[in-house]
Amino acid sequence: MKMVLTLLVVLMTVEGFSKVETWEQFNSSLLIEVTRGKGVFTCTGVAVSDTLIVTAAHCLEGNVTKVRVFTQINYNPKQTSLDIASYKVHPEYEPSKSNYRNDIAKIVMKEKLPAFIKLLPIHQGNTVIGDLYRFGFGARNDKNARTVITPTFRQVNVADKVVELNDKFSRSGDSGGPIYLRNGDNLSILAIHSTFSSGPQGNFSYNPLLNTYLPWIYQN
Repeated sequence: MKMVLTLLVVLMTVEGFSKVETWEQFNSSLLIEVTRGKGVFTCTGVAVSDTLIVTAAHCLEGNVTKVRVFTQINYNPKQTSLDIASYKVHPEYEPSKSNYRNDIAKIVMKEKLPAFIKLLPIHQGNTVIGDLYRFGFGARNDKNARTVITPTFRQVNVADKVVELNDKFSRSGDSGGPIYLRNGDNLSILAIHSTFSSGPQGNFSYNPLLNTYLPWIYQN
């Protein structure tokens, strides 16, 4: 019974989560569609300004021919998407060497995001106190819908510039999704989801801390 209850919590979707929080507070989590070769893939990103989205570098590496951004709750490739101007992968991201360190990229929009997107500040410092919510458009039940996961804090890994979370519920498409931090009435963006690490200390997720990349994120 305990396991069943846990799954009901972590796979809570838009409608269920709105009972706890005002849903619009987290609509800066956006779906990103990437065309690479003949394949189409989905990832997640988060708006950090009205023209700038942050996502995972591994979503945009390789021979990318097209990138589209969606603001809708459920993904349908026939829906209207927003045009991008450019994207850039962090220069220190080297998947063959870095083991997903510096797994961060940014997308610059052609026009400002719609006014209904609620922009939240990036969390400052390495102290993490409060409730964590990770949003992603990973494939669940044969569809990509904005979904909330409630991971628990493990530690801040200063050397790798990530926050480690107890979170085993990532799906394909969740990469780049924001981890929001709520401390009382304050909401902020703590990190984005990257990947998992397996080792003698157990399984946990790696999530680049956005505050450690601020100069690069906002650099023209």
